[in-house]
Amino acid sequence: MNEKSPLARREDLRAFHPGRIGGLVIRNRLVRSATFESRAENGKVTDELSNFYRTLARGGVGLIITGHVAVHPEGYMTPKMTQIADDSFIPGLRRIARVVHDQNNDCKIVIQLNHPGRQTLPTTDREPIAPSAVYDTLYKRTPREMRVKEIEEMIDCFAEGIRRAWEAEFDGVQLHAAHGWLLSSFLSPHTNRRQDGYGGTTAKRTRIIREIVEKGRKKVGIGFPILVKMNSDDCFPGGMDIEESKRMAQEFSTMGFSAIEVSGGIRESLARKEEDLGWKPVPIPEARVGILTQEQEAYFGDNAREIKKMLGIPLILVGGIRSLEKIEEILGEGSVDFCAMARPLIREPDLPNQWLNGRMAKSSCISCNACLPFHGGPVRCLAPED
Repeated sequence: MNEKSPLARREDLRAFHPGRIGGLVIRNRLVRSATFESRAENGKVTDELSNFYRTLARGGVGLIITGHVAVHPEGYMTPKMTQIADDSFIPGLRRIARVVHDQNNDCKIVIQLNHPGRQTLPTTDREPIAPSAVYDTLYKRTPREMRVKEIEEMIDCFAEGIRRAWEAEFDGVQLHAAHGWLLSSFLSPHTNRRQDGYGGTTAKRTRIIREIVEKGRKKVGIGFPILVKMNSDDCFPGGMDIEESKRMAQEFSTMGFSAIEVSGGIRESLARKEEDLGWKPVPIPEARVGILTQEQEAYFGDNAREIKKMLGIPLILVGGIRSLEKIEEILGEGSVDFCAMARPLIREPDLPNQWLNGRMAKSSCISCNACLPFHGGPVRCLAPED
């Protein structure tokens, strides 16, 4: 597909056909996948953060998934991370939901709930926690194993986060159970070596997710969409692989989720220290560098095809998607229901509108990862314009 492709007509493009996630009608099949915005102030929503989402909503994407939001008062990465840890955060979060809905283009927004767990930054001086005390080779430390009472309290925090998101007028929530964060670490056999009811078999490792959904449903009812983001591969020895991910997806399919987003990689698999970023590409499994050809796009696509066979709910694929041609290809196969992008929409938040209006060129994102907030500031594109 090029600038003059005959597929420039909207009616020919699968990407712009409406879809459903639970009871939500999504105007197109384009999803903005979560990033760490780093624009809050002591966890509170700022004008800068609100305007960031306004720009995304105006850009034409059908569904926005927010950057991860802290459900626990001690579970934030930095003071710039948005929080939902108590009711005082609801009014600010409601600003985000309303600024998106006020664009009058039927854009939907889902808030991503998270706790960093063993990946709590050393600079925070807070004790990292995890399902098991497994040494972290990236941060060179061992997190503390959570007691059962602490797990139960964390379940309540996530369930309360679901309730607060509903009261803040979001269209749904997504549980972040990928990339090595707390929920992800419960799912992975590498980081969860418990011998009690929260570890061992696939069913026991997913128990924390099931109990979050059950408690959350009691607070918001069955109509409020709850999504989950999961790894299709931890990209780390002893972690989740595609076969375990398929079993995990089967478990999730019984929990009442409205959709699953498929990604991969944990922070421990970083190939280079964060401080080495500069202008050099940093190879992160969930955000690979050097995506130059269509064949390199959608690098978790093969895994998504396998997981889709396990599901009766919509599947969202993220990972290196850059071109409308690739999106049309994978939607046409029927292996996924929605295509998600993160870095391209950091560089070009209006990319969906560009495609809709006839500009068929792929995103100008060069996959350098310099946009990611390792530099200490808000997520933004730092690559040259040309």
